[in-house]
Amino acid sequence: MAAWPRALVAVVLVALATGSAVLTSSLASTTARPTQVATADNAPVVLPSAQLGPTAPAIQPPQLTATSNDCVNVPIVYYHYIRVDTNPRDTLGQQLSVSPQQFQAQMDWLHQAGVHPVTLAQVWAAINGGAALPSRPIVLTFDDGHSDFATRAVPVLLREGFIATSFVVPGFLGRSSYMTYQQVVEVSNDGMVIGAHTMHHINLNAVSLQLAKIEIDASKSVLEGLTGRSVLDFAYPYGYHDPAVVSLVAQDGFRDAVVTTWGTQQCASNRYTLHRIEVAGSYNVWSFARAAGLPVPPPGWADSGLPPSRTS
Repeated sequence: MAAWPRALVAVVLVALATGSAVLTSSLASTTARPTQVATADNAPVVLPSAQLGPTAPAIQPPQLTATSNDCVNVPIVYYHYIRVDTNPRDTLGQQLSVSPQQFQAQMDWLHQAGVHPVTLAQVWAAINGGAALPSRPIVLTFDDGHSDFATRAVPVLLREGFIATSFVVPGFLGRSSYMTYQQVVEVSNDGMVIGAHTMHHINLNAVSLQLAKIEIDASKSVLEGLTGRSVLDFAYPYGYHDPAVVSLVAQDGFRDAVVTTWGTQQCASNRYTLHRIEVAGSYNVWSFARAAGLPVPPPGWADSGLPPSRTS
């Protein structure tokens, strides 16, 4: 595992120490944060709700206002694993696992159909300032920072000339099945975008606002220190968010954020709740294209394994 720069180590230690203190004080309190309604369809295991102490300063984030009324129709798809899950009891893992062969076929079809992967920065520029997007744009995102993003997905993406965003949980780096610190640096240097996904992948609706702020802040700081690049894209763990959490993300300097709510219409009014479409492990290239609202391969289409010429 690559050594961390001293400044980065300091950021992590301060964040973790502060988070521990806030959580300890929070749990000792009797004033609970009001229960929020979850917005994700697939509810995770909910953590014990942290609480605010009676002397804790109230966080009053600024109100979010749309900078324009413009919308663009851009599918943002999200993956978790690029692997074959051979455990028959791991139902969720199989649902979240797209095989390397299916992933390659999906990317090859995007290339052949003239679909152009773009970044969330480009989507926001189109929404906010009317910047032009290429024909048939799509945003490719990968949640959690699994190692197969670096070993399986990135080689295919580079081969196709595609760009993607990996939402990384820095507290998990170096663990089994997750990227190492060095892999994050390498994929960033390869041109992939690194986004934040909190420090420890916690349900932000189930903890105090102070702890939520620490998790959001620390993930951004650590990843920026690691890559040397600004981290401006955020993904809510499990898709869970509420107005207070959304405001914390905006207040921390993120340009945009994504959820797990299905949709392809991205507007200024939902800058911090951009819709996405999950790519399920059961999807073949046809169901993938249909789910994303893209051109569907003709019957009998077979992936050649080579990057074909674009049709447009």
